[in-house]
Amino acid sequence: MRKILLTFFVIAAAVAVYGQDHGFISGSFQSNTNFYIRDSAIGAANLPHYDNYKVGSDIWFNLNYTNTKYDLEAGIRFDAYLNSILRNPTTPYTGVGIGSFYLKKKFKDVTLSGGYLYDQIGCGMIYRTYEERTLGIDNALIGGRVEYDYKGMLHVKAFSGVQKNLFTIYNPIITGFNAECNFTKGNVTIAPGIGMVNRSMDQGSISKLVSAIESMDSADRFVPKYNVYAFTAYNTITAGPVSWYIEGSYKTKEGNYYLNKYGQSQLQNKAGSAIYSSLNISKKGIGATFLFKRVENFTMRTSPNEKIFQGLMNFEPPVPRQNSLRLPSRYFASSLEQHELAFGTEITWKPIKKWTFVFNGSYVRDFIFKPALIREPVVTDKGGGVLDTSYRDHKTFFGEANLECRFKPKSNIELEFGFQYLFYNRVMYQSDGGIYPGEYKVSSYTPFVEISHRFNKKMSYRIELQYQYVPNDFGQWAYGLFEFNIAPSFSVAVSDMWNFKPNPHNIVAVYQQPHHFYSAFIAYTHGPHRFSLNYVKQVAGIVCTGGVCRYEPAFSGVRFSVTSTF
Repeated sequence: MRKILLTFFVIAAAVAVYGQDHGFISGSFQSNTNFYIRDSAIGAANLPHYDNYKVGSDIWFNLNYTNTKYDLEAGIRFDAYLNSILRNPTTPYTGVGIGSFYLKKKFKDVTLSGGYLYDQIGCGMIYRTYEERTLGIDNALIGGRVEYDYKGMLHVKAFSGVQKNLFTIYNPIITGFNAECNFTKGNVTIAPGIGMVNRSMDQGSISKLVSAIESMDSADRFVPKYNVYAFTAYNTITAGPVSWYIEGSYKTKEGNYYLNKYGQSQLQNKAGSAIYSSLNISKKGIGATFLFKRVENFTMRTSPNEKIFQGLMNFEPPVPRQNSLRLPSRYFASSLEQHELAFGTEITWKPIKKWTFVFNGSYVRDFIFKPALIREPVVTDKGGGVLDTSYRDHKTFFGEANLECRFKPKSNIELEFGFQYLFYNRVMYQSDGGIYPGEYKVSSYTPFVEISHRFNKKMSYRIELQYQYVPNDFGQWAYGLFEFNIAPSFSVAVSDMWNFKPNPHNIVAVYQQPHHFYSAFIAYTHGPHRFSLNYVKQVAGIVCTGGVCRYEPAFSGVRFSVTSTF
């Protein structure tokens, strides 16, 4: 409590000193409340929030102050997690406190910042601090930053601090440097940049890592290092309709966990590298995007002891596109830290005014010249009750081909239809895959159609119809949604996701029978305030936002949300 009061005092003092003229206050409020309704038929049971707590909330209240006369900014955010399953979907957490605060002052070409800082270098491969509330990610750097800008042509910044861990901190120290330039001549623009990050582990993190190393076979042991360094160089070239971005990154040797060829987590001591590139071409009637990424042992965390989203220091942009429709988005390939070779493309063609065609494809695999990461167990009956287990190598992790057609016969009617084929390696992207031979291979076939009709400037409706065939996972799905809107204040929707012909061999027993996953949604907007109420039954699976994914168990209950800006 003393720390909270001290934080308020510091920011209030800054506002009192500099805030007499030309200052204004802005902010936002968001709250999400879950009312849990136990439903053992779909697997939403035998967890504390279903069996005991029944209600949980997440609340954020953000307040910002800006003074244009003195080039001063200040902000503070209050966070409350009350029986929250945001950070861990299976373990409710309760905690309240200051989620972030910052002070920022500009002196001509120099800007000084302190507090909770969100930033990134390049596309984020060696360093990115950001907040993604739907996944419980908030890895702000608590420290200081100095920035220098020279006539918009050169921007240099340096920062140092520790990373936020909810209402505490991770003890390792993070220090970084970044420089970017911008040159334009005619219709050609070149924007190169370089960056460096150092992470220095504390004694407690080193001791924990040493204990893990000592439990390994003597031949695999290594001497851990306190410091790891990561370097990156990137450049964007824009010439008329063509834009090309490329970034290459390298990190020095350190201990990190990887998935061996038998699907087991193992500690190693290796350097890492990553390359990411995107090429965009846009002309009248046609546009194309080509993506490439190669990643090898590129784990960036506050220490090797942290897993999943904990202590995450960077962001690796995904190559596959994240789909917005319900069934096509069920399987998504999030970025892999160990080994990944990924290719992607999206081509948009508009031959005439009423028709638009979009093709999207992506392919993710292990390196061609490396042993396969995953080996599928193949059990052969030798007769007489003797089983011989061998392994078959598989290098493909993900593949997708998606074709969409958009037809707009009238200005108030739009029809979209298409088909998606997808291959998904459950061992690589889900912890529950690969339990039985062949289970990790998931292929899905999904046709879909969407109809939008606007009656007038205020009233409109939308219909979605989708079918999905997934023989090695859930079997067959049907999905339907109807949404009605009265702009700008009212929206209502109902949907059903029906597993009408399930896979009788599904590894999750409750999903071996048909199930309906209903949803009913209503929202009302009053000025800057939006209120929504949603009754939800949600199947267990992967939830993705911004290319970052995690596995969540089934959900059953009511969700009430409030958002407001001022």
